[in-house]
Amino acid sequence: MAIKKEVKKEVETEKEREREIERVIREAFCPDEAVCVGSDVCNNPQAAEELLELCAYAALDGVSLVAIYIPTGEVVAVAFNKIQVPADDSTEKSFFERFAEERCTQESARSLINFMANVDERCNLFEKYEYPFRYNVDCSLEIMFLATLREHRRHGLGTLLCKESIRLAAKLRNGVVHGMTPEDLGAKYSNLLPQELPKTYPKICQAILTSKASQKVGAALDFTVDLRVSYEEFVFDGKTYADRIGPLSPCCELVSKMVHAI
Repeated sequence: MAIKKEVKKEVETEKEREREIERVIREAFCPDEAVCVGSDVCNNPQAAEELLELCAYAALDGVSLVAIYIPTGEVVAVAFNKIQVPADDSTEKSFFERFAEERCTQESARSLINFMANVDERCNLFEKYEYPFRYNVDCSLEIMFLATLREHRRHGLGTLLCKESIRLAAKLRNGVVHGMTPEDLGAKYSNLLPQELPKTYPKICQAILTSKASQKVGAALDFTVDLRVSYEEFVFDGKTYADRIGPLSPCCELVSKMVHAI
């Protein structure tokens, strides 16, 4: 009986952790993140659920991180990270484009994910690091979604998660990426398709920083700004992203940083 109780307790703990992570996305990322506001995901609960599925696919790569508040043991901040590799040819669609086409039913979710793909396409970071740096960059770790619960903001958790993501990318030089299976994510996501991980390791970290706050984090961690794109260029349901976001965050930044061995 004791063994059965321990097993049940472990399953309940895993389910609670899953709920805590989902809470950060639902209550912190979707309502407050600039592009969620620009694409009106913030007012569409079903679109938020589709972004949670995108997070689940990213989690399969085994490189996402959470911050836990020690006094309560709760997850209060997350960094969903994705391993990216260059397309085999110019006609191959990116992971984000495929997800938007195949998995999204909500136009607001599709708009947000297509925004990500659009910005990534404007500056091919794999090609950038070939010349003039002459690095063979065949893999990157993308800090995809970064969020902190409102009551735990202004304590440096976003900076900490980005810093640890860079450290994780560096550690992967010493071994292959060990991903997760859909079953590891629980029953809700057990129908996801398993992902084939690259047989290489990240040479750079990259991110699309969408607010002044996250852009300050990027600057503090010495990310290079490779591209700035105005929110005036993106439209959803008759309004530009800038119309909804307002003047405090007028543009996003595509940033990158070389990963060095530790």
